[in-house]
Amino acid sequence: MEIITQAITLARLREMAGSKFGDMVKAVVDVEKGIMSIDGELHADVEIVSRLVTR
Repeated sequence: MEIITQAITLARLREMAGSKFGDMVKAVVDVEKGIMSIDGELHADVEIVSRLVTR
């Protein structure tokens, strides 16, 4: 799982997708914090991490 704070390339998203689900990544975006948690096993995992990150 990664916390993204800057632009991410389509190639990197494809790499993440290929490592777990084939053609999909799970992500949670927090617009107010300007972060995205991505590539967790469960959607709830990335949501919890997003809540814990402070900027």
